[in-house]
Amino acid sequence: MIGVVSYLLINYYFTRIQSNKAAILALTMNRVGDMGLSIGFFALFAMFGSLDYSTIFSLAPVMNETAITIISLLLFMGAMAKSAQLGLHSWLPGSMEARVKLIIFLFMLYIFILLNSLFLDCNTLYSLTNLDCKAKLDTSLPVILLTVPKIFYILPTPVSALLHAATLVTAGLYLLVRSSPLLEYSSTALLIITLLGASTAFFAATCGLVLNDIKRIIAFSTISQLGYMVMAVGISQYNVALMHVVNHAFFKALLFLGAGAIIHSAADEQDIRKLGGLIKFLPFIYSIMLVGTIALLGLPWLSGFYSKDLIIELAYSQYSFSSTYAYILGSITAGLTSFYSFRLISLVFLTSPNGPRNTYVNIHEANLAIVIPLLILALFSIFFGFIFSDLFVGIGTDFFGNAIFIHPNNISLVEAEFSINIILKLLPSILSIIGGLIALYLYLLSPNTITNISESSLFRKTYSFLNGQYYFDILYNQYIINKGLQLGYIISKVLDKGIIETVGPHGLSTVLKNTSENIAKLDTGIITTYALYITLGLLILIFLIFSPILVNTSGVLVSTPSFLGVDIFRLMIIYISSLFFILC
Repeated sequence: MIGVVSYLLINYYFTRIQSNKAAILALTMNRVGDMGLSIGFFALFAMFGSLDYSTIFSLAPVMNETAITIISLLLFMGAMAKSAQLGLHSWLPGSMEARVKLIIFLFMLYIFILLNSLFLDCNTLYSLTNLDCKAKLDTSLPVILLTVPKIFYILPTPVSALLHAATLVTAGLYLLVRSSPLLEYSSTALLIITLLGASTAFFAATCGLVLNDIKRIIAFSTISQLGYMVMAVGISQYNVALMHVVNHAFFKALLFLGAGAIIHSAADEQDIRKLGGLIKFLPFIYSIMLVGTIALLGLPWLSGFYSKDLIIELAYSQYSFSSTYAYILGSITAGLTSFYSFRLISLVFLTSPNGPRNTYVNIHEANLAIVIPLLILALFSIFFGFIFSDLFVGIGTDFFGNAIFIHPNNISLVEAEFSINIILKLLPSILSIIGGLIALYLYLLSPNTITNISESSLFRKTYSFLNGQYYFDILYNQYIINKGLQLGYIISKVLDKGIIETVGPHGLSTVLKNTSENIAKLDTGIITTYALYITLGLLILIFLIFSPILVNTSGVLVSTPSFLGVDIFRLMIIYISSLFFILC
């Protein structure tokens, strides 16, 4: 479903080549994950005899750990594609190519929810009321369409705020959290999930250092935060992962909508190098982007602080190789995230204007239809974590009930709260402050430093490596896609159209044709030839009739006299047959 929805969304304007490429990439990447997910479902059914959660979770403790590990990794393969983890991440930045009318997207979203309600208990969507779910869905569409501001008619950032911040890209994470009673009995699967989640966070943060498209920067920030969430799953902190999902939904939607307001005001300009000085023209948008950025960095005491920093602390409290690896990369990623976030703030708002004059002449502050959603999201980005952190991740809370399961050996919230050195707790925040200060210094106070550094060969190679996103796309295209196309061509030309068609349809017709022609050649019209055919047929018939005697398979004539080791009766049969053949 994610692949299809992404394909339809990205490829809405199907005449754009970049949209075509990005849509196909999103579909194929998710198909790879779907393959692993489907095999995992088959394995679950083969092992447990059911796909019901209650049956699987009740039997998981007594099942073979190796089998559970394989199934968990197959499910994680699906989550990797859905939540854009390292290796299957390329589709998410490409989805920024989407150009869609929001009114059509909301209609698609309405249909999607309506279809889901046919298969799920739709009343759970509105568990706070007693109204019928279907009735609420039917009445919600006109309200949604009437409240859509015209200013968002073509801008894609509201779509990104909905899909790439809060809903669609977290599907893989929800799959992992819901499968927690299965994952908890496979230490190997948790190890791999932790390592890959931490690596994804670090990878996306390093790539974000060199990007210039404002939407792609935020998209890579999303991948990085998804890495934090998956890392939390790997260290068995499922409630903290869900807490970060909720917090991330608010401040990332705020950043996407703020970027949309900037793009709209700046005549659809998305390159941060061609902007600058917008703090004088868009002071409210600047304040909103600053709030979203600080919440993203996890600085005290905004929403991100209560989930992102807690994930890093909990990683340190596990006292294992994978958790130490996650703590180190998570802390470094926090500093890198701060750097590219304040790089965006500096180049867009604080530096001198770098765009054309017409851009600044026509620029204007957002209207009320944009201001109200941004203001609401900003308030949630500031206060939500402080108010609801104890409910989600507090010691002794029973908010999630039986929805998640943590093995007693993996519970480490108390250790993280009381036994970790205060310096280690504050290290991510310290690195975030340092990263932000370095970005402000380089891009505001000393821009020549970047120019001098960029002249070195090491910087250029590093820049190319990061700008090429670790060359994942090149590796995929050259060593997987091209090889796959070559293999497909060989199979098509040699095996399918060669061997199979030669042996199959074409071969059968050729054999029948040649056989019929050879049989027709036997019809010569000469009487002696026909007599020869009759004689041969009669001789063959005699041999077939007397074959048991000739090969001595019958036990009747075992004691017949022999001459030179050959039965006399066989010699007589052969002699008479030969004589008959000669006389004819």
